Amino acid sequence: MNENTMEKRHTYQSGIIGNCSYIAHVGMDTNISWLCWPSFEDSFVFGSMLDKQQGGRFEISSEEPIVETKQYYIKNSNVLCTEIHTASYAYRVTDFAPRFEQFGRYFKPLMLVRKIEPLYGVPSVNVRCHPTGDYGRLALKPTRGSNHILYSNDQIGERIRLTTDLPISHFFQEESWTIISENKYLVLTYDAAFESAIAGTCEDFLHKTISYWQRWIKRCSIPNIYQTEVIRSALVLKLHQYEDTGAIIAASTTSLPEYPGSGRNWDYRYCWVRDSYYVLTALTHIGQFEEMESFANYIAGITHRNPGRLQPLYGILGNSELTEHILPYLKGYQESGPVRIGNQAFEHIQNDVYGQAMIALLPLFTDQRFKIHENKNVLGWVNFILEKIEATIEEKDAGIWEFRNFANHHCYSNLFQWVGCKAALLNAGQNG
Repeated sequence: MNENTMEKRHTYQSGIIGNCSYIAHVGMDTNISWLCWPSFEDSFVFGSMLDKQQGGRFEISSEEPIVETKQYYIKNSNVLCTEIHTASYAYRVTDFAPRFEQFGRYFKPLMLVRKIEPLYGVPSVNVRCHPTGDYGRLALKPTRGSNHILYSNDQIGERIRLTTDLPISHFFQEESWTIISENKYLVLTYDAAFESAIAGTCEDFLHKTISYWQRWIKRCSIPNIYQTEVIRSALVLKLHQYEDTGAIIAASTTSLPEYPGSGRNWDYRYCWVRDSYYVLTALTHIGQFEEMESFANYIAGITHRNPGRLQPLYGILGNSELTEHILPYLKGYQESGPVRIGNQAFEHIQNDVYGQAMIALLPLFTDQRFKIHENKNVLGWVNFILEKIEATIEEKDAGIWEFRNFANHHCYSNLFQWVGCKAALLNAGQNG
């Protein structure tokens, strides 16, 4: 990597899709460059973002040279379209993670759907699907079925299934090209079979997913100024809540460098209490409520299971041990390593988290839609936070900058301890 490359303002050439169970990154070349299954903090299935050789890939490449690519979202949704244009043909790949209401609850499976659609000419494509396991250390063996391929590894119990109406034999020949004269579909699932009619089901899921996201946005209170940017930001933030527990991850990726060659490459696939406050505040300002209620239950569960010190961050299931490891065999993003999994910051003392957690949930305590007196976990949690603030007010900590092996008194920490006490006072004034 030369100096000119390092000095340029960097942008990631990809979009994201998700359904509050997982997030996938889709490159401008149609490659799925990042996907962790079965959850945000598990191993990647596709991770070419961090290593093009060991990371696997899922790409729909053109036989002819590409002259133009476009990537955009279907309006007010998390459904992503990537267009590939050559001199004689063009095709569009529509990627989405199904999410919609069904039988009184949200349908959000570990399923990634890809639709290949010819736009003009006669597109000729090569589809390569090479998932990997255990952060690229283990290969998944492909087994041919009638209309699917099962990728598995008995050592780790990983089972990924690709169901498609494309010729299965082409997936076992690297240089096999397929003519796309009509819409074709690929459905990737984790440890589950896809046994429905593929075209009809994919179109049904696509319509329902678009409708879900557009209804969600319609229920938001969006200001007229910068409306497009606010809508896109809201949709992205929503994807970062792991709906099963209410945890909000800081990012869906690990080890993207703060600056090339700096070594400051961290795993952010966890829930920082401080960062969650800002996400919840943003969503509350546009009228979204259930994300905060889910997060309240997540935090209450953590303090109930672990009545000791509140950590700066937790796993999405509330797990406290997030031991940090370096994976030296992975080259890193644009060969700027190291690649880390886990985050040693879970061991830090950061005493601002008590106040951050309290003010993050203050709207719940003062919102008439939240029946606080019926939720004893939350009431007990308020007392827990106040006791911790009292016990740590004079204590040195790592501060917001997460200094490693260096503790000091930080005004920032004391400020938010005071803010947390004030929030508790407001709660007491309203709820007694």
